[in-house]
Amino acid sequence: MATDLQRRRLLAALPAGFILAHLPAPARAAFAAEPALLTCWADSPSRPRHFFAGRSTDISHAFELPARGHELAWHPSGDGSAVVAARRPGRFLLRWDVASGQQLAAFDVYDADEDIRLEGHLSFSRDGRLLFATESELINGHGRVGVYDALTLQRLAAWPTGGLGPHALMQLTDGRIAVANGGILTLPETGRLKRNLDSMDPTLALLDPEDGRVLAQYRVPDPWMSVRHIAQAADGRIAVSLQNEAGDAADTTRARPLFALLTDEGLRYGTATPEVLAACGGYAGDIVAIDGPTGPVFAVSCSVAGTLALWEADGSFIGHLPTPGVCALTATRGGLLATGDGGDLWAVAPGEARAQAHWPHAFAFDNHARPG
Repeated sequence: MATDLQRRRLLAALPAGFILAHLPAPARAAFAAEPALLTCWADSPSRPRHFFAGRSTDISHAFELPARGHELAWHPSGDGSAVVAARRPGRFLLRWDVASGQQLAAFDVYDADEDIRLEGHLSFSRDGRLLFATESELINGHGRVGVYDALTLQRLAAWPTGGLGPHALMQLTDGRIAVANGGILTLPETGRLKRNLDSMDPTLALLDPEDGRVLAQYRVPDPWMSVRHIAQAADGRIAVSLQNEAGDAADTTRARPLFALLTDEGLRYGTATPEVLAACGGYAGDIVAIDGPTGPVFAVSCSVAGTLALWEADGSFIGHLPTPGVCALTATRGGLLATGDGGDLWAVAPGEARAQAHWPHAFAFDNHARPG
């Protein structure tokens, strides 16, 4: 009997036309070919030994990484290069030419002799001259936003984030830098062990883009809900995805959804019934804003539970669909693309919990992606 990995390799080798011919007519009309993603991946879903970054549809020119990558982004200059950050606790930022797979610039924590570790996420400044990356100090775990030259990756400055364990960050449309302070203390001597679950203080911090001053901090109703990722809709509304660190995380009678909206009063949970809480589990891997039929929609990947969940921009729950190992989410003109660590790529209809198309792969997608 063929193994699941053998099945994936067989399907991955089939031409796109064969797969599309077996899709419903609406899906065939929307996707004439598999869409390309800029993403990271590993050579095997079960026993990864090599790690890469590049276009998912052009693996022959993939850029091999020294360790797992996490977030990555096209360089705003439009020169065809991209930058990738190492998975936390990470040591490198790398810029490379995507078409050729050739390295152009690098920052390595060890070479720079900095007492920091990288936390996996990055964002370019609006003028494209600077790169912002989340960091933590090695001694005390205090969060920092590292400021780098966007071309050379030279580290220029570091700004306190006002919290512990920063993860995602993004520059908002008004220029402020939003940082997800997860509130979880980890230190080098204990790896990814969470040392302060009884005193967590997760926040969404907003920083001044000129000098890094903390302008505001917003909290969720429960201190055990770690703020992990951030999305902003076209109309300016901001939402975050969360990670439940409570001792009773499996108790679905406690309404702690993995999605919250930013309001003037703080971060407000989206709606979720006990059935939805059970389906989504306690860990969200990504969040993205997409244009739905009647307005903005936020999609959240519930990675451990293997569920993709959708909320309206007012916090109303839309629905969810099974997507095993889902993590990376990417907005497209047609809606949403989602990848899974088992090699799956799904296209999801905007505003609906329905998969329009599915492409399997023999490699394992990593946690984040951009349109390719």
